[in-house]
Amino acid sequence: MPTFPSTLFPLRRRARIVIAAVLALSAAIAALLCFSGLRDFSLESATTRTLTFHAGSDRLSGTLILPRDVAAPPVALFVHGDGPQDRYADDGYQPFINQLLDQGIGVFTWDKPGVGRSAGNWLDQSMQDRAAEAMAAYLRVRSEPGVDAAKVGFLGYSQAGWVLPIVASRAQPAFTVIIGGAVNWRDQGAYYTRKRLQAQGVAADEIERRLAAERTSNDALFGEPRPLADVLAARPDMTPARARYVQRNYLSDASGWIPKMRGPVLAVWGEMDPNVDAAVNAARYRLLFADAPDKRVMLVPDAGHVLLRAPQFNDQIASDWTLWKKLRFMLLGREAYVQPAVRDIADWIRQAAAGH
Repeated sequence: MPTFPSTLFPLRRRARIVIAAVLALSAAIAALLCFSGLRDFSLESATTRTLTFHAGSDRLSGTLILPRDVAAPPVALFVHGDGPQDRYADDGYQPFINQLLDQGIGVFTWDKPGVGRSAGNWLDQSMQDRAAEAMAAYLRVRSEPGVDAAKVGFLGYSQAGWVLPIVASRAQPAFTVIIGGAVNWRDQGAYYTRKRLQAQGVAADEIERRLAAERTSNDALFGEPRPLADVLAARPDMTPARARYVQRNYLSDASGWIPKMRGPVLAVWGEMDPNVDAAVNAARYRLLFADAPDKRVMLVPDAGHVLLRAPQFNDQIASDWTLWKKLRFMLLGREAYVQPAVRDIADWIRQAAAGH
């Protein structure tokens, strides 16, 4: 049997220690990379303050979020899409907000009426009511100390496409960004249904038959005054409040307001949007913008309704997300978004605000 040097075993122990340390360091780095997205759900690096304002008889509450060490930054007022949204959209906004903060852009976002700390009921609103609410928020933020009134604008999602053209026709915002907006409510509803049926594997001819029947039924129920009892009898899937909401807004169409919008406007769609026909609505905006130099249309490849990466996050509604998908969104943070698009939006906001 050969004889080994007495120093070999200490060397082996040291080697094992080194290997263990390397493995531990690798695991720590991997964990840091995996969980780095969680930082995007914190606003600790920003300056925040609560602001309240009134829209009609409702007292609404929101948060002004400003990047630190930036004097009088541009401020984007977030205008929600459909549904009972709180100021952070159930924490879904933070990754996007943090990206804007990193680019020196502030945000003001508020709870919808009847949600969070805001009084009222968002289901009682028409798009005109929502526009009046956004205008009230705009005037409130412009009057806040430390905010340059000439650098305040809007950034809205989805249903905001029927709200912000009204507001920007009446105010003079520094900028307006609309993400995933539709021009016509009825057309958007038909597209939404088409995509849902396609995802269910329904045959093309059957889809066309169902869409035609749905359009006829909806026009009769919501396109003209009807007793609520008749609507609910035909649509038992709707609550009375939701039915009244659709009655108020079914004929919404932004085509008359879009050409009147003041200030720079950026209209953005994800090309894989399952809720809004991106190609059709982008073409309508281009036509309505009539080549105005301060109006821009942007289509984003591989992006869904709110510019999240598709198909990883391309459900029609976030409530359809699986637990794993929610976890993945949290772990990715800002990386869940199509990054070039977010950077382009931030650059455009800075340039638009600097022009005032």
